[in-house]
Amino acid sequence: MVMYNLYGVGTLDDLIKNIETKIRMNDLYNDNLYLTKLKEFLEYNIMKTYGNIPTVASFLPTRSLNYIKSTEWKKEKKKIAEYFENIERLKTNSRKYYLISVENYNGSPVLIIGAPDGSHFGGKINNEAKIYEIKSYNLMYSYNIYGPHKGFIKKVLDIIYTTSNQLIVYEYLLKNTIQFGLIEKIEKSELKGILYFHSENIEDIYSAIRILKQNYNEIIKDASKYNAYNLILKEEEKICINGENIYYFKISFRVRYDKEVIEKYLKNLYKLLKSLKIVE
Repeated sequence: MVMYNLYGVGTLDDLIKNIETKIRMNDLYNDNLYLTKLKEFLEYNIMKTYGNIPTVASFLPTRSLNYIKSTEWKKEKKKIAEYFENIERLKTNSRKYYLISVENYNGSPVLIIGAPDGSHFGGKINNEAKIYEIKSYNLMYSYNIYGPHKGFIKKVLDIIYTTSNQLIVYEYLLKNTIQFGLIEKIEKSELKGILYFHSENIEDIYSAIRILKQNYNEIIKDASKYNAYNLILKEEEKICINGENIYYFKISFRVRYDKEVIEKYLKNLYKLLKSLKIVE
């Protein structure tokens, strides 16, 4: 069997070892009690039932193989991106919870695992879930905020589209994780995307905000096609990282669950696994 660990495809045994490493790291944003519970469930339930089955990171089917193999995919996560993610986790009192689902393709079981950038369980009656996906984009890489604006608007919508799809997949995984008994029953869930646009040049921020405001109605209309609604644009702010000023603004939005997105996602997953010769 061909394994593509670098691209987010491995085996159940790989996943269990990865979780063991995360438990030892004792990351502030992971719930070690939950990770221990998940590890035991994978070992004594999933492994015993299905064996060392293929395991796929949930984001994989949303990308083309060409994108996966690109050098961009191999880059380490930027410190600025991690900074923004941590800001939102602290603001929302959320952590990273690993959600799973076992899918059956022509008799071949495959485990999907995904970890939203932030998850919070609670509420007034302790049966609500809030799931966050946080993305950041460096405006210094964009050449469309000083020239024709269509390219920048398209980039923003592409990020909204990707974020929305990921959140819907996480909602699907959450439902299956609850069925496994790893998380208590949830009566209500909320999906929220948060996008950070940043630059070392304040003029990049001003230009990007101006374009967004001028085309806001168009963006809202197109975003609704991706199940994204209630878009909110927050004005620029400044942070200092490693002695350098970083300017940024953010867009937040909510996402509606869409069963068709899941159907397409699972269809693409099967095609991907077949192309990688993971399942026949």
